[in-house]
Amino acid sequence: MRKISTVTFDLWDTLIQEYPDRMERVAQTRIDGIRELLGRKGVVHSQDEIRRAYMDTGKFLELTWSKHRDMDTTDQVLFMLSSLDDKLATRLERGDLAEIVAVYCGGLLDNPPRLLPGAKDALRAVRSQGYRVGLISNTGRTPGSVLKVMMGQMGILGFFDTTTFSNEILVRKPAEGAFRITLENLRAVPKAAVHIGDSEESDIRGAKAVGMRAIQVMREGRPASKLADAQVGSLDAVIESVDRLGSV
Repeated sequence: MRKISTVTFDLWDTLIQEYPDRMERVAQTRIDGIRELLGRKGVVHSQDEIRRAYMDTGKFLELTWSKHRDMDTTDQVLFMLSSLDDKLATRLERGDLAEIVAVYCGGLLDNPPRLLPGAKDALRAVRSQGYRVGLISNTGRTPGSVLKVMMGQMGILGFFDTTTFSNEILVRKPAEGAFRITLENLRAVPKAAVHIGDSEESDIRGAKAVGMRAIQVMREGRPASKLADAQVGSLDAVIESVDRLGSV
């Protein structure tokens, strides 16, 4: 009887990767869209003003994230609007706010990241071997609801039994809660689960803290973790590594 029943994956830089030149495009799509929406409501702000509010929001998010906490996306937008004008949100109708949130959230879909080589095959292999499969992902400005749309378009969403996104649970890896919630949803105990990710701090350290095993996917610029139970140079080697851990 194998000792591993459950496999969880990180998303960013494990299964998907941002194109560096598209990050600014996503930001600009959000800024332009919000400026246009506000203008239609008679609220005029320059592109520079909206960009400053966008950047101020980013700085606040970085501070929040450094404490392993997260913010609901609507709260991110409210913070950004208050940076433009501290009374702006109170002058908008609920439908107006919903439109702005939709623009803020959806920018990534116009400039999506790439699916990393071997990602779909690795997920298919893990699934076909009968493991329960979960996703544990920290989010940025793009919420889990939009990331799931993107994952569906990439053809990988259906491989997961459950998905956990930090904007939905308001804590971020390596916080133990992110791993425990996922394991509870999968009805798995930590000692029978292995997490796969690239980051020593968020993925390896977080998984080990709750008693899971951890496999590090080595990416350029990432230091090798001494805490990892195994390292793989590509996603092609994931299923072999999981099976090996389950047999010892």
